[in-house]
Amino acid sequence: MKLEDLAPWIAIAFTLALSILVPLFTQIANNRHQRKMQREKLQYEEKQKKVLAYEEFLLYVGASIAHATKENLPLAGSSIEKMYIYSPSEWWDDLDSLSECIRHAEFGKAAEIMKKLSRLISKELSKS
Repeated sequence: MKLEDLAPWIAIAFTLALSILVPLFTQIANNRHQRKMQREKLQYEEKQKKVLAYEEFLLYVGASIAHATKENLPLAGSSIEKMYIYSPSEWWDDLDSLSECIRHAEFGKAAEIMKKLSRLISKELSKS
């Protein structure tokens, strides 16, 4: 058998292999891209939750320190508790102290801790 006789069979085999492999590689690339997009979406949503937790903390705790009412104190407490989820563990002692100050109506001391935490939040958000 000569090479000229095998050429059509080689071309058919090559075409058949490509018709199987090209869609397979396309699907693999597409799946990788979809996973990457999903991961980025989840990271974005997690960042948005963190920003919302920080905003709620500043709003509710700030309001309760400036003018404590029976309506805003529970919101302040819940926003402080939510901060444990999103804030670095180095902040936890300050959050503990802030919670105690608010619970015992020591608003002057609470304001000082709040200022410190506000600055930390600002730094945290500016680097992300």
